[in-house]
Amino acid sequence: MLVLTPNPLPVLAASVSVTVLIVSLLTLLIAWWRPSYPGWRGWAAGHTLVVLGMLIGTFRPPQLEHLSILLGNALVMVGAALFVGAYYRFVGRSVPPALVTLHRVSVPLMLGALYWFTAGDDNITVRFLLISIYLTLCLAALLTLIVGQMRREPRLRGAYALQLWLFGLVFALTVPRSVTLGPGTQPHLTYAFTLPNILMFVGVLLLSVGGAFTFWLLHDDRRRAEMQALQDDLAELAFRDALTGVLNRRGLEGAYARWRGAPDSHAATLVVLDVDRFKELNDRHGHAAGDAHLAALGRLLRQVARADDLAGRLGGDEFTMLLTGAPQEVEGQLTHLTTTLSGGNGPLGCSVSVGWTTVAPLDPWIEALSRADAAMYARKANRRAPTLRFTPGVAR
Repeated sequence: MLVLTPNPLPVLAASVSVTVLIVSLLTLLIAWWRPSYPGWRGWAAGHTLVVLGMLIGTFRPPQLEHLSILLGNALVMVGAALFVGAYYRFVGRSVPPALVTLHRVSVPLMLGALYWFTAGDDNITVRFLLISIYLTLCLAALLTLIVGQMRREPRLRGAYALQLWLFGLVFALTVPRSVTLGPGTQPHLTYAFTLPNILMFVGVLLLSVGGAFTFWLLHDDRRRAEMQALQDDLAELAFRDALTGVLNRRGLEGAYARWRGAPDSHAATLVVLDVDRFKELNDRHGHAAGDAHLAALGRLLRQVARADDLAGRLGGDEFTMLLTGAPQEVEGQLTHLTTTLSGGNGPLGCSVSVGWTTVAPLDPWIEALSRADAAMYARKANRRAPTLRFTPGVAR
């Protein structure tokens, strides 16, 4: 293998070390001064220990070789344990007991074995195998967790995928040096300016800077997803009636305005429904019975409405629907609606007046609603119109 002389590896190592130390210090300060999600501080500490351990274990002076090997590997192992635990806390899960036992038992045993195969029987191959087995188990646990979260949290899939890519790239960059030095046949290349050593330091730098960036990105994406979910919940509260599950008046006005502005909008049917003598129903059977009727009527409207239709509660006992389908579909919906309402005949039955009118996208909301409302009241006033009866059970 080509070895350059003079050896510029110390300069490269010093540059990487300074950068890693600065990034690690900033990461720790931010984690402690600006608390975020669970696991944030543990991740920052683990991240710092891993990259520092890699530096200490990779670039070590001969007079401190034994100490560097033990300290570097100890930092990497403890950092990896903190790393995995931080991810579990970040996703809201407890660290599996088997993994906790692995860390608590194996780390002291591994350090004892490393000391023996460093100070007693200097065997770089055995040291390499011990560390590789431990880190492989930690990496497998971490990757399993991340892949599982990618399925559970689709909105964070991009951030998780970026971290998987980063871990894979860092691992790939460290493989050449591990293959070169693992068998223990070329110890003179440990501090040489060779491609495997260069790639190793690039991997350390990438893990330090890229790791901090990708974990911050994961936090930011999670915060954005939670903010979006909160906005969706607030919109649900602001524009939907809690009792019936249909739009409230504000939601109806906004949805009707969006329907009017849609380029493919065409003539539709606006329906108004009113529960007759609703006050008497409340007075006779109680408000719980009245709420049950309103909730059941809301379920019926949601059942009748298509995906592009609107269903809402104007207030009190008055409801409305905007049926936007083809005339044959609308006729079927009206038939279903009136037939279902006329089928209720239970002890809490009440009559429901229904009226409708044809509206065009150019019709303002108030004007269209007034026409449909007038049609409903005309039917209510027409004693010859059939009585439509309705009970909560029919819309279940």
